[in-house]
Amino acid sequence: MAKKMISEVTIEPIVKWAGGKRQLLPQIKEMLPESYNRYYEPFVGGGALFLDLKPEDAVINDFNSQLTNLYIQVRDNCSALEANLTEMQDRYNSLETQDEKRALYNQTRVQYNENLTQKLHTLHSAAQFIFLNKTCFNGLYKVSKKKKEFNTAFGKYARAKLFESGNLQAVSNVLANARICTGDFADACMEAQAGDFVFFDSPYYGTFDTYQAGGFSEADHIRLHNLFKDLTNRGVMCMLTNSNTKYIKNLYFDFDIRVVDVRRSINRNGNDRKGTEVIITNY
Repeated sequence: MAKKMISEVTIEPIVKWAGGKRQLLPQIKEMLPESYNRYYEPFVGGGALFLDLKPEDAVINDFNSQLTNLYIQVRDNCSALEANLTEMQDRYNSLETQDEKRALYNQTRVQYNENLTQKLHTLHSAAQFIFLNKTCFNGLYKVSKKKKEFNTAFGKYARAKLFESGNLQAVSNVLANARICTGDFADACMEAQAGDFVFFDSPYYGTFDTYQAGGFSEADHIRLHNLFKDLTNRGVMCMLTNSNTKYIKNLYFDFDIRVVDVRRSINRNGNDRKGTEVIITNY
């Protein structure tokens, strides 16, 4: 077995994502298994680790169908998506007042939520996803629990930078080697076999959990723990990140747990961005 890399080019996530792992990459990479076959990431989010490792055989998944649609469009229609983003970026930056920019943001959010309601997954909805992500308050993707709509407020940015052309194409190249799934985390790694590696980065216990309609409940954390144990018994190497809480430590007491310092780049409270998390492994 050997970790298979596409290149050593640094690739940045194309969306901001609460709980993103860019800050923890050094600690995570230090704890990776020496070798593995297929790479699985059932909660891909911004995909910081996936894009850093650039695996040649991967399965990535997320419950957020608009996010996975974005990755599909980047993989399959990168040039067309870039053209859409350029048009949206130029339009936003041509507006002179914050009121005009806010009106454009709110109009785009309404259209995006109509796509959510109708379950439409298109090239343009992918462009809207990035536009809203890069112009909303604090880069925080938040879905209302009642209406199941994206409801983050306007971020008041003077100018928008929606993408880097070379980086977007580099992400597309990495995604070319990935199977992109939408759905439950357990379904995403059903085919994992001995010698494969699964990285779990679920919504954290006891923290912000409205990345998706319905949130991530305590029952979901128990299901995740049971899956972690099942994969362990099947010889699958697993790593899991979560909040540094007594509950999580008790849940995974029979696995290796490392506490690490972290500074969160996205948080509703800008003064509360330092803390500790845990990295848990079964190898």
